[in-house]
Amino acid sequence: MISAVLLAAGESRRMGEFKQLLPFAGKTFIECSVDNLLASRAGEVIVVTGYRAEDVSRAIGGRRVRCVYNPDYRSGMSASIKRGVQAVSEGARAVMIALADQPQIGPDICDQVIEAYEKSRAQIVVPAYEGRNGHPIILDLSLKAEILAIDAQQGLRQVIHARPERVFRVEVASEDVLVDFDFPEDYRRIFKP
Repeated sequence: MISAVLLAAGESRRMGEFKQLLPFAGKTFIECSVDNLLASRAGEVIVVTGYRAEDVSRAIGGRRVRCVYNPDYRSGMSASIKRGVQAVSEGARAVMIALADQPQIGPDICDQVIEAYEKSRAQIVVPAYEGRNGHPIILDLSLKAEILAIDAQQGLRQVIHARPERVFRVEVASEDVLVDFDFPEDYRRIFKP
């Protein structure tokens, strides 16, 4: 089984508004991201919450996900990655790390990354568009100790760049894997007439 861990703990400081609850495609960012993962071949979906955790959980509603709280969310994404990896079910072989500020990444892309992991048997699978790495990425849980030891400043780059030969890049047909919404102008761009 591949567990999907959706990182949704951040404060959205650069955006100036709480990203997880911004409208997107008739829902909120968090709802779109969760629904895309639930529609994929991931065996379970774990949502890592932090800032405004109750609001995020309320938006998710009765969807079949497990929310885990990261009390250390202010220290950055690495703490949320660790919290999510610690929460995966015992039967999981790998973890797919997805970002709540990428609600446009559909289940088709998630499934393409999962399929690449299953076929390549690589420890790390990264989607790429025109040679540039994106998300969501899959990490084999044989790397769990390494993931849990990542430095807050380097994050997963520390694991990915440690031994490039264990990384498999799957080229996808959509630049969505590169696009996240960090700033107000990023968000405004999707609503251009």
